Formats: sequence, C-alpha cells, structure tokens
Amino acid sequence: MTVYAPRRILAALAVLAGLATGGCGPSYVNSNIIDPAQAKAKLKMDTDLCRQEANDSVPPTYGMQRFETDPTVEAQATRWVANVAEDDANEDVFSRCMRARGWEYKKK
Repeated sequence: MTVYAPRRILAALAVLAGLATGGCGPSYVNSNIIDPAQAKAKLKMDTDLCRQEANDSVPPTYGMQRFETDPTVEAQATRWVANVAEDDANEDVFSRCMRARGWEYKKK
C-alpha cells in the first residue's frame, strides 16, 4: 500500500498544478500585429508550429514513463528532477521559437 503513496502524491500535485495554471496563465502579444482577429489566428498558428518544434527538439515523455517504479526517495527524486529538466528544455525551445516570430511573453 505504501509503495503507491509517491505515485498518489505526484498525481495529486500534477492535478493541482493543472488547475492552478488553467485559466490564469501567461499570454503572448505581438506588437507588430494590430488587428486582434489576425493576432489571434497568427498566435494559434505560431503556437502550434513552435510546440511541434519544441516536441521535435526535446521529445516529451507521457504517461507512466514520467513515473518511477522504484519507491525509494532517491529514485523518485531523480525521476522528478529528470522530468523538470525535460519540461524546462522543451519550454525553452518553445519560448525561443515564439520570440523569433515576434511574440513577447506577458503575464495576464
């Protein structure tokens, strides 16, 4: 029973993080685009393109690949650090791609 405790904790943290960032996350603005409709369409297109570029450059892991079956604290911590490093690297590629297309990151 205690073997699954770290998985439950990680799953709960993932759900909480998703809920916390769901509606109030950052947005991108492009000062070169004046028309809001055009900006929205271009943002969607560039976001999709940059997400694909980031995933091609730093392929994300999904599902159970993100969890460690070894219940030791060391193994769990090592997996967590690896997941964070992967996510950060993927987000860095995405952010560089968006900046290269004229988008600036702004907090809502």
